[in-house]
Amino acid sequence: MPYVYYPPNIKVIVVRMTIEGKSRDSIRQTLGLQISNQSFNRWQFLYEQTRRVVRNPEEYEALGRPRTLTSEDRTFMVQLVRNEPGLFLVEIREKLYDATGTLLSVTAVHENLVNNLSITLKKAETLNSRKCLLKKYRYVARMSFYPANYLVFTDESAVCDRNLLRTHARSPCGTPAARYILRQNSKRLSILPAISINGLLALTVREDTYNGIKFEHFLKWTLLPRMNKFPAPNSVLVCDNARIHQGAQIGEICDEFGVRVIYLPPYCPELNPIELCFASLKSHLRKTQALSVTNEPEWLLRRACVKVMTANLCQKLYSHCGYVVPSLVRPPSVRQ
Repeated sequence: MPYVYYPPNIKVIVVRMTIEGKSRDSIRQTLGLQISNQSFNRWQFLYEQTRRVVRNPEEYEALGRPRTLTSEDRTFMVQLVRNEPGLFLVEIREKLYDATGTLLSVTAVHENLVNNLSITLKKAETLNSRKCLLKKYRYVARMSFYPANYLVFTDESAVCDRNLLRTHARSPCGTPAARYILRQNSKRLSILPAISINGLLALTVREDTYNGIKFEHFLKWTLLPRMNKFPAPNSVLVCDNARIHQGAQIGEICDEFGVRVIYLPPYCPELNPIELCFASLKSHLRKTQALSVTNEPEWLLRRACVKVMTANLCQKLYSHCGYVVPSLVRPPSVRQ
């Protein structure tokens, strides 16, 4: 007979009418329910044993096979994975046996981690041991006083079509997939953009790498003329702790234009939205493969930066990095 749910009040009425001497047929007719004899017997027996008609869930017997791991074993495995998250299943198995004497198969270790402990295998994020959380928290506290539309982020990045090949390809089953390099000696270009909450603010592209002198030239003749004196929108320049960003003339040039300079805490790219802009730019270039066929890579890079680093993207990245972004941001007026 299929399982039928009866509310506790129905069970109480049935047991009470049974004690009063009512027949089972009359109880069924009175309640309008087709209650099985097994239910009558079970409720009556439970009442005689416990003086209750609803069983305590804590008294239920465990169904199925007993667990292979004790609570001490599970606690040990959780602590082991917390201390050494990169262990292989075989290593976890050996350490568990050495510590507790419980011997499991590799499959059982995996099933217990996933099904019982909710611990899964993921791609590990690389963290720098020299990262200082105290400096990061101080930076976050300091930046809470600056509106997001005051902030301008800048950094440099290298682009080469050899590094932008698509990582996956299709081929018939049983055969390897191949990809081809169209240009054996492709140029390695360096880009130096600056973004605000309203999108791309300034950009330079070079075939060589940037140094301190070139960065100062970029600030003085390209970026800072497009910024405003503090306090105003686009009046705070934020960059990382690279050596070329900390030249002796950087502070003087920014003071000349009335712009404040703030440096990110060391090894905290998650606080720099322009790093995510670079990822979006390279994803776009990998998708289009435009660098592989163009004869004017510098012009193409400029065009790609303008297309990718839009106001919509920058506002989302500012918000993603923790900066408070208003729902509607209007482009600021630029100083004449």
